[in-house]
Amino acid sequence: MLEATELIVAVKNIETPDERHACEHASLNVVNLPGVTISRHVYQPGWKWSTDVKPVVGTEACQAAHTGYIISGRLHARMDDGREYDFGPGDAHVVSAGHDAWVEGDEPCVALDFAFTGRALAGHVGRCPCGVEFRVASDDQFGQLVAAIGEHARCSHGYELTTQQVLDEVMA
Repeated sequence: MLEATELIVAVKNIETPDERHACEHASLNVVNLPGVTISRHVYQPGWKWSTDVKPVVGTEACQAAHTGYIISGRLHARMDDGREYDFGPGDAHVVSAGHDAWVEGDEPCVALDFAFTGRALAGHVGRCPCGVEFRVASDDQFGQLVAAIGEHARCSHGYELTTQQVLDEVMA
């Protein structure tokens, strides 16, 4: 576990990733670092989530939230509620789950996606099974984190989480 006072430097190159994934219209390079997974997506013209990914995952819309940055090219997103957005070079964005997306134009879209993991560089992060996230800044607040998650589960959802269940989530 990383301590709040621990110094860390972690370097990985996206060109030599931990994982590579490819399909007909897209490629993905992934590096895992303490606290964050960073992926570079290259979407070719013609890529569309509902055409290229939906048949694989089987959901009506993308169920992943994205925090990212467009390096080049253009991407268009349509939310489940019908709102639509365009993203281009230099656009930093957050897109919640429940969307379709596709490349606009004849240029590949190159994007970075940041997935923050449960382990922060300083402190701890935990989640209720419903997805609500709780954070504390230091180890001396760890007990408060466990109590807050348990209290939220009990008051908001009517179920009891054992201390071990909460610890398993926080330590994941």
